[in-house]
Amino acid sequence: MNALLLACWLLPLAGAIVIWAFGPQLRRGAGPLGSAVVFASLACAGSLFSQASNETGVGETLVTWIPGYTFGLRLDALSLLWTLIITGVGGLIHVYSIGYMWSDRAFARFFAYLNFFVFSMLTLVLSDNVVGLLVGWGLVGLASYFLIGFWFYKPTAVAAARKAFVINVVGDIGIMFAIFALFASTGSIAYADIFAKAGTLPVGVLIAVCLGLFVGAAAKSAQVPLHTWLPDAMEGPTPVSALIHAATMVTAGVYLIARFAPLYNLSPTAQSIVAIVGGITMLTGAVLGIAQWDIKRILAYSTMSQIGYMIMGVGVGAYQAGVLHFFTHAFFKAQLFLGAGIIIHALNDEQDVRKMGGLYRRMPFAFWAMLLGTLAIIGFPFFSGSYSKDAVIYGTLERGHGILYVAGILTAGITAFYMFRMIFVVFFGPERDDVPDVALAIPEAAHVAHAEDHDAAHAPEWLMRLPVAILMVPTVAAGWLSIGGNTSPWYRYFGTLFGTSENVNAPPLPIPELASQFIVYAVVTVGVVIAYLRYGTPAALRGSVERLRAEALAMPVALERAFWFDDAIAFAIVRPAQALGAFIGRVLDPHVIDAAVRDIAWLAGALGLVARALQNGLVRTYAFTIAIGAACFIAYFAFVGIAGR
Repeated sequence: MNALLLACWLLPLAGAIVIWAFGPQLRRGAGPLGSAVVFASLACAGSLFSQASNETGVGETLVTWIPGYTFGLRLDALSLLWTLIITGVGGLIHVYSIGYMWSDRAFARFFAYLNFFVFSMLTLVLSDNVVGLLVGWGLVGLASYFLIGFWFYKPTAVAAARKAFVINVVGDIGIMFAIFALFASTGSIAYADIFAKAGTLPVGVLIAVCLGLFVGAAAKSAQVPLHTWLPDAMEGPTPVSALIHAATMVTAGVYLIARFAPLYNLSPTAQSIVAIVGGITMLTGAVLGIAQWDIKRILAYSTMSQIGYMIMGVGVGAYQAGVLHFFTHAFFKAQLFLGAGIIIHALNDEQDVRKMGGLYRRMPFAFWAMLLGTLAIIGFPFFSGSYSKDAVIYGTLERGHGILYVAGILTAGITAFYMFRMIFVVFFGPERDDVPDVALAIPEAAHVAHAEDHDAAHAPEWLMRLPVAILMVPTVAAGWLSIGGNTSPWYRYFGTLFGTSENVNAPPLPIPELASQFIVYAVVTVGVVIAYLRYGTPAALRGSVERLRAEALAMPVALERAFWFDDAIAFAIVRPAQALGAFIGRVLDPHVIDAAVRDIAWLAGALGLVARALQNGLVRTYAFTIAIGAACFIAYFAFVGIAGR
């Protein structure tokens, strides 16, 4: 039995149980304990790097739950990469959380939830079969429900948690039907058996399986139209946003498609659908990011857009590129969220960027953290995001998806615009603490400061700064692993894991990769320049208060309503479900179901009254009953006897 693999998987669960059971006794010791078990899990995964990154990987059978069907763990190149991010970036976020949540009265409960979430993600990525995958998938949804709704005294947090959970259940159903179809067609739940028999699957079954899996991926990774939970999930604590919505949970859909690459490679139709939805999400998220003034919602829509890049990449068959963008995004987006958390924490939970300004002078560390993360996310040359994003964009071109290629470049320019708008508005110009309240572009309930439940204690500043400082290194350099193209360490690491997609036979457009990169850089530069002219020039900064107020009032209705996705879901699903529930509650339940129960009870009572009248203890009554019964029998048999003749 591989003790290191088991320890890697179970240590976070053990931490969650201990912290949950002994939280009142541990108090703030829950933070170091929760962080320690995650880093210990990281050390176990790192110790298995050389074994897991070869062609065979590391496997461990845990239990045979049905004769011939086993549940086990498998650590290969793909699951190892996700495991290192989950435990590495997750461990840094744990340390950051010690400082951010220091004075929260539910400090220990928060770390129990964090450890449970890490265990759930590890279950998802380490399982060697589709049933284990589904178990981990569901546990991740449950853990995210706990964390998003952690401040349960806020109605908006509870609503956001419920919304995220329900939408993710839709994805669970899609995966479940895909598992049923796979089991019926292959007779197995193990990845190895399924992939070995992939070529024997009928075309219709293959497409149905791939699309069922993609429904799950779309829900978990916030792809259109199942993306509406992601912005609302910003109601949770900022470390939750960094952990769930940057580095782990929202990228589970990317893992799912990459894991099932042997199936998607055989279905160009399913691949095209995945790529198109990813492209639409990529562009939609970027456009909606323009309309945001809440700093966490800006980052949330940018996450949605960047996940769209990843889904588009793996959708067209450029798996290494899509996974590379997951890898770099985990670092720079976690850094952006944690940097935003430093600002929010210092400003007493203020998140509206229009009420900030001049923070470069007051918070230089947060400025550099946010600036480096922004340069990475827009794909500035030599930063990690430039290598991964360019690889995804050019991957669409290589496989003949010209429209997606153009959409990818356009999205890069829009991203540069709204991200640098955030930088200029937050960090430059006059301080705007005295700006009166104005209507947000997308209406939301007033933020309820969790400081109401805090004492006056503060954690050492280094607890929040150290993780951000460490993340700055991979934010800049993580993409360097892909330098050299197909001969780079990144591409050699995966080897033949993803196989060959049929889409690579599509003729590429006649644009060299270097020329494509310069086109992307030019568009990104245009986005930055536009942001500077509107928000960064001295004149713009002097008149920023009036301009921001005017922009809020002049925002197009489509952007205010986030393209009516929530309205459409409410019209098509929520309101009919509420109407059905009201009909059942007001009509069917009281007048049919309950009425039937009441009528049965009344009938039983009435029959009891008749029986009680006959059972009065008088001999003459019993004699009369016997005589009547005998007469009835005689009459019946006499009649039957006559009729029989």
